[in-house]
Amino acid sequence: THIRNRVMQIIFILLVGCSICIAARGDLISTEILATRNVINTQTYIEEELAQIVTDMFSIEPAQYGYWMYKITYETIDINGNPHVATGTVSYPRVDWPDIPDQAFPIMSYQHGTVVEKSDVTSVNGEWILPAILTGAGYVYVEPDYLGLGDSEGMHPYQLKEPYGTAVVDMLRAVRYYASFENEQFVVNDQLFLAGYSEGGYATMATHQIIERDYSNEFNITVSFPLAGAYSMSGIMVDLMLEQQPYGQPFYFPYMLFAYLDSYPSIGTVEQYLLPEYVFLADWFDGYHSSAEINASMPSIPITIMKLDEIQNFAEDANHPLRITLQENDLWDWTPQAPMYLFHGEGDELVPYENSQMAYDQFLANG
Repeated sequence: THIRNRVMQIIFILLVGCSICIAARGDLISTEILATRNVINTQTYIEEELAQIVTDMFSIEPAQYGYWMYKITYETIDINGNPHVATGTVSYPRVDWPDIPDQAFPIMSYQHGTVVEKSDVTSVNGEWILPAILTGAGYVYVEPDYLGLGDSEGMHPYQLKEPYGTAVVDMLRAVRYYASFENEQFVVNDQLFLAGYSEGGYATMATHQIIERDYSNEFNITVSFPLAGAYSMSGIMVDLMLEQQPYGQPFYFPYMLFAYLDSYPSIGTVEQYLLPEYVFLADWFDGYHSSAEINASMPSIPITIMKLDEIQNFAEDANHPLRITLQENDLWDWTPQAPMYLFHGEGDELVPYENSQMAYDQFLANG
């Protein structure tokens, strides 16, 4: 009896311990310092980096702050609601002695562009010019890695709107917790800015929509800046692929296709869609192969890796399962409530500017 009671006590302690360890969405799991600079070093770093990429016609205000940059590990969910660990970075203004932190700063969440390697993110690579500029200007800079990148396991859900929204929202929750309870060096206010380019433009648009749809009682978007996103997945981007013209980054197409097959198993299999000689590509989107490596193994016209009959079925069937899921991830027909500024280059050959024009026109039509 004594042994049995002791065993029951141990089991109870383990169960209680496990329940404490089970994280909820937005829970902060860990932080790790990546870089820090005082205000003078921040300004020097910005000037040196800018000198390499722009002319002296471009100038910005001098940095007001140095910065601290940390890797954040936090809890989020995938498209099916399953818990996942995700990573990202937060950079916050550094206030040095004899000054003391006495100001609450706004959050700027920057959604990065397309990468395929898990290690090709700021939480791994560390400091770069954008967080230096924005943190130096007085923003708490947040950059989620997204699911499937950084330390997050599984395939990155490329161009699927829901996983972007949840990954960003949960990271914002983790950063707020960090500022409130674990770090006395910075405080955030209620202002939230969203920005991102290319994939990040799509992710920014998705996050804006999802916050206003599901989290308006928790976050107030001050303004968002979606740049050059593929908001018309089922229309403009499909038409671009069906034209069967050479494309500057062929890997974009299988990246999207495999992500959709991974998140929506009911729409088919890789073997169903691809010619046998290209099925191997599915293994190359594991986060450990480069985009250059993948491009080198593909034809310049990306859709030609698909079976001809599948291309024809997709082109002719308005209710094709893949087409339906693409429509579910379109972002051009809704009504933003907070201010939004759309940016796009008219010469963009990878993501045509008509994506932004279409969204802009529809937003105005929607009021």
